[in-house]
Amino acid sequence: MRVRPVVVALVALLAACREPEPVAPAPAAEFIIAAGDSVFWVRSEAEGIRVRGAPMLLAQVGGRFAELYTADADYSFYDAVYVGQRLYKRDLISGDSVALFADTLMPTLARAYASANPDERPLDADEQGSENPRTVGTSDVEVLDVHGNWLSFEYRTDVDIVGGASSHGARRGVIDLRTASAASLDALLGVPAARKVVQQGRERWTALRDSLLSLAADSFSAPLVDVERLSFEPRSFILAAIDGLPHVRFAVAQSAATDPIGVVELDPMPVAPPSWWPDVRSEYPESGNSDEQVWKRDGYDLVGRPADSPTARTTFVLRSPEGKEWRLGSVPSPVLRVMWMSDSSAVPGTRDALTKAFNEAAFYSGEARIVRHDSRNMRSRTLGPAAATLRYASRSNVRKPTARPSAHSRREASQ
Repeated sequence: MRVRPVVVALVALLAACREPEPVAPAPAAEFIIAAGDSVFWVRSEAEGIRVRGAPMLLAQVGGRFAELYTADADYSFYDAVYVGQRLYKRDLISGDSVALFADTLMPTLARAYASANPDERPLDADEQGSENPRTVGTSDVEVLDVHGNWLSFEYRTDVDIVGGASSHGARRGVIDLRTASAASLDALLGVPAARKVVQQGRERWTALRDSLLSLAADSFSAPLVDVERLSFEPRSFILAAIDGLPHVRFAVAQSAATDPIGVVELDPMPVAPPSWWPDVRSEYPESGNSDEQVWKRDGYDLVGRPADSPTARTTFVLRSPEGKEWRLGSVPSPVLRVMWMSDSSAVPGTRDALTKAFNEAAFYSGEARIVRHDSRNMRSRTLGPAAATLRYASRSNVRKPTARPSAHSRREASQ
């Protein structure tokens, strides 16, 4: 039997009018991704998925979120620039700030300069110094990572004097965010484990030093590193999470060097998970490789994959146990950690405080140097059989401040 065209059209129209297949809602989830020099607040609920980013660094300390930031401290004279940095932690709920680390070299040099030049006085906040100062001294404090209550940082100093000797230094360390004090390996790992990893680090540095000295003796060119200006210090280390396990990475300290080479990093050394590690383990992927990183949660997985982008980025999705995925978007690489709202939501005022902090961060000025994660242009080179890496910092030796930092972006010690 021949079907009339009118009937065919009617069937097609009815098919088009059918209700579309309902889209399954994404799993309920809420977390903050720390990536690059920013954080991304992801919230998945019945109304949909919302993602919000902000150029700041957050940590969870005792179930409370805190912002980490740096502030300049200017001790300059007309013909001598001395600018140090301080590192602060600001509790998002109370708004109180606590100093975590303060440069001491720049104020010391400024006092010595004032004593040697009694006719000069420090510049006022709105005064400009010489276009070509005779002395330029700066220090930088850079947060490298945070593992629970432990903050790993790098501290660099640069002093250049026209007609005089330059001096550059660099070291690393770990700060206890609860007490704002330096953390030792003994406190982090326990005495037996700390002694073992220090011995391993010392042996690696000895092998590398001997290799560098031998290389310099056989070379007709200038030595790659001024070995005499480097020393192994057990306090100069940072923490790292690799494949879900804690590692210690020593950085051979540089002091009074004529050239700013940065730090000499020894390869990371795995350590037995200390008692505090289970509390931060969920911030790092259960499994990770070049193609996929997975954070496993009840009812869903958070999955990160390399994004198809000209710049290094990571694409995130939520994945159900059945394999269905909901795309969240992409963030800059590297991804440092994921902080789960469930670990802090019990503290009253947490969500309101986070909302306010994200709103304020949107107005940070371009001059606000928010805490950076190795954002400088760096190049690495592996040196010798000791498997250490020498990092060079591409930085100008002269950084002349043009203005005092704003009260909002710096939140100086007045708080």
